[in-house]
Amino acid sequence: METANQIAKRNFFQEYIYSFVQSKLEKNGITINGNGPGDLRVKNEEFYFRMLKFIIGHDFLAFGESFMDNQWECDDIIELLDKTRKVGKSKQKRFFNFIYGIPSILWNLQSKIQSEKNISAHYDIGNDLFNLMLDRSMNYSCAYWSKNAALDQTSTLCETLDEAQMNKMLLIGKKLHLKSGMKVLDIGCGWGYLAKFLAINFDVHVIGITLSKEQLDYATNTDTKLEALEFLRIPSLKSNGNGKVEFRLQDYRDLDEVFDRIVSVGMIEHVGNKNYSEFFDITSRCLDDDGLFLLHTIGIYHHKLPQIDPWMNKYIFPGGVIPYSFQLMDAFYGKFICEDWHNFGFDYYRTLLAWRENFYSSWPKLKHKYDERFKRMWIFYLSTCAWAFKRRKCHLWQFVLSKRGFENGCPSYR
Repeated sequence: METANQIAKRNFFQEYIYSFVQSKLEKNGITINGNGPGDLRVKNEEFYFRMLKFIIGHDFLAFGESFMDNQWECDDIIELLDKTRKVGKSKQKRFFNFIYGIPSILWNLQSKIQSEKNISAHYDIGNDLFNLMLDRSMNYSCAYWSKNAALDQTSTLCETLDEAQMNKMLLIGKKLHLKSGMKVLDIGCGWGYLAKFLAINFDVHVIGITLSKEQLDYATNTDTKLEALEFLRIPSLKSNGNGKVEFRLQDYRDLDEVFDRIVSVGMIEHVGNKNYSEFFDITSRCLDDDGLFLLHTIGIYHHKLPQIDPWMNKYIFPGGVIPYSFQLMDAFYGKFICEDWHNFGFDYYRTLLAWRENFYSSWPKLKHKYDERFKRMWIFYLSTCAWAFKRRKCHLWQFVLSKRGFENGCPSYR
């Protein structure tokens, strides 16, 4: 909290900025140094200058950095973000969103060389962090909380993150209509557990590719024997135990073989606008004519919402771009038929809250490696993302694509 001495030292210019910021926030139900869950408790005078940037120029980078620098506190960042939605004019927001997006229009920010750097900047910061924050199967993507037919039906929603992520992997396996012996490609395989889940439960050969060296090391050196991964097994599927997995450090642009099925979960957000067409060219070339491709991605419907957030791009996902629905459809037009399009974006809100809770509870085990600024950065990241999915600014889509129409139709699973 700012002290009475700090307040007394404000000059005329500072007092004007303080009054302006205070009035703008109060119009939106935010009280400075108030007691409400969405109120701000100011700890440093510089906050007002950064908040001024946010109000006038929709500078979310300044807003996020002010939290990272411990200039303010809030009991509920999600509620605070709800109240800041109307701070600033929509025309200003669209203008600055356009300015932030100019580099991605002019240059390919996801070239092969740059993609390696982008992926390493986020996914190679330490497997211990992700191991503690994520579920047991280390799925770093939206869980599926609505129980489907192959899981216990005593309740409508999964009760734990572990269960919801298992549910998601099962949903993917069912949507792919897998058969024993099939060759499956997992583009952006993460720490390898989806590939292992599919191999264990559907008796398929999965090849997973990633650009993260730490993910590859984890996937290839942790839980390497499929028969030992009993927690991944769904008994009702009655697999024969003939599946196998293989992991590679490889860019999708270097693929040159054919697969019966392709799956990509949470990876196309790293591909970028200039590469969508090539991405679908490659996946079409690498998919058998009778195959299926499941694409799991965050997405945006409305073209007025920004694809690139400057704070997120600087601190969390360098080179990350959330695709618009029309961009994806334009890119796979003529290459794939859309057999199914499933939106369960609100499930990401639940998933992010679970990750945030895990992060909070695991911090005592992590603080020896990461500093307090990192902790605040990570809390801001998980909270702002949760808000975006809660308010349906972002969505979570699963597309099931075929090259020429799937045999006898393609039943949709939910």
